[in-house]
Amino acid sequence: MRRKGDWLHGKARRTVRDYLGKRDGWHCHYCRKPFTNPAAVTLDHYIPWSVWPTSKPRNLVLACDPCNQAKADALPVVFASLLLRLAAVDPNRFGVAA
Repeated sequence: MRRKGDWLHGKARRTVRDYLGKRDGWHCHYCRKPFTNPAAVTLDHYIPWSVWPTSKPRNLVLACDPCNQAKADALPVVFASLLLRLAAVDPNRFGVAA
């Protein structure tokens, strides 16, 4: 459940967007298309909020709206494949969720 202040608004959102743009080169993280209009930029939680509820820059990437909508609440392929590999190596590693 999100608490007040868990998501960025206004000046803080613009500051984080600018930081991510400088860090990532103003490209969509998923399709790599460059952003020509800062208004077209969306912030996406790389690890979904439902898995890791943080809006720190280390968990945010810039994404175009189509890519952000397509990813939705899915885990990135890198993490999903890592979890599958760990489960295959040691099936007892992960317990059953109640």
